[in-house]
Amino acid sequence: MPLAYHEWVNNDLQLALWHITESVEDLCTRLFLNKEEYDTLNSFKSESRKKQWLSYRALIRHMVESEVIYRIHYDEHKKPFLVNPPRSISISHCSSYSAVLISKNLEVEHGVDVEPVDPKVLKVLSRFLNENEEKEWEMDKNPTKAVAYWSMKEALYKANGKSGLTLKENISILPFKMNSKAKIQGIVKSNEYIHQYQLYFRQINGLIISIAFKEY
Repeated sequence: MPLAYHEWVNNDLQLALWHITESVEDLCTRLFLNKEEYDTLNSFKSESRKKQWLSYRALIRHMVESEVIYRIHYDEHKKPFLVNPPRSISISHCSSYSAVLISKNLEVEHGVDVEPVDPKVLKVLSRFLNENEEKEWEMDKNPTKAVAYWSMKEALYKANGKSGLTLKENISILPFKMNSKAKIQGIVKSNEYIHQYQLYFRQINGLIISIAFKEY
């Protein structure tokens, strides 16, 4: 099992990153898929998409350390969670990696995102940075920091778990330094609420992995 990274973010949250090197057939042997899940798997056209879908399921199985045949369910906003055993989870994948953030505490709001450090993100900055964030980024114009903004906003969106929000208009990140140990503050705002979250990011194997959670 190519576990590329593992961390206990705090007592509630466990983070893991999987480097996808297996075949679809090998990943299937690690799981107990039912007919509905096989139908979903076979609906994907590309091998890479199938591997991503299977790999985060295999990673979850490793993290929960259970022989129970668990299932991933989704709430009305399409946020995933586990039953049997009950766990709150967040999932992300890109190219040949999958990431999972998981907790036994079903009440914890958390999200994870993984993105490759790719300068192409500079072409779409205006789609996800608000005016204050863009001014902050302009101070050093670091491409990796641009990816970190994007990734942390995606993690915040997942942690909040409500649909209908945009990264630019509803989700903001306070000024931060490119220090993986620094605590970063994120805000999700709608017409009904303002929620504050704690953020971290990690730089691993040319990736940015972002973690967002609400502290209690």
